[in-house]
Amino acid sequence: MGIDGSSRVEVLAAKVARLRAILAKDPEGDLLASFPPGVELDPSRELDVYRRQTRARVASDRSPAAAAIGLESLGLPTAVIEVYRLTDRAQAGDIELFGSFEKGAIMNAEGEVDRVEEDWLRIGLIGNDNFLVSLTTGEVMFADQYFWRYGEQDTSRLVAPDLLAFFDECMTGPRYREFITDEELEDEDGWYRFLQDNGFI
Repeated sequence: MGIDGSSRVEVLAAKVARLRAILAKDPEGDLLASFPPGVELDPSRELDVYRRQTRARVASDRSPAAAAIGLESLGLPTAVIEVYRLTDRAQAGDIELFGSFEKGAIMNAEGEVDRVEEDWLRIGLIGNDNFLVSLTTGEVMFADQYFWRYGEQDTSRLVAPDLLAFFDECMTGPRYREFITDEELEDEDGWYRFLQDNGFI
């Protein structure tokens, strides 16, 4: 990761420690936030699940054969491994991280899986929507899962260059506001207000 990446991990480790200390004073857990101790991730195990799911989709004609090309050479982005070392199954307000590592789906206007030849891994949730990480670039995408069902505009978009930036800026920083309603933003007992009140933004 280099010096810059290492120092970024150290800064985030200090941030997680501070979050845990402050949240320990909220035994009721009203904020729906927790940052359990991290563990070493087994990339091969997690990617084996991803590979099996992809091959099953191809075998059942739900994905084209091109989706299975290069599966063996895929690896987990370093930032995913580093965040998992910091905290496992993290939750920050409405965002949950690492509930599962599954093949991520980007939907098209007809509600069908789109861009299947790209390798996206689902690593987080916010309501019914997903956060996906690219296994080739490490970028994090917000994947709007139901826009097609209700005729609304697709809000899917890249939100961070990697999972470390996503964790720092979107889960525990000022960009959390991009993923919640105005009502939640104004909630005095909400996660965004907690971040403001405790100097995280």
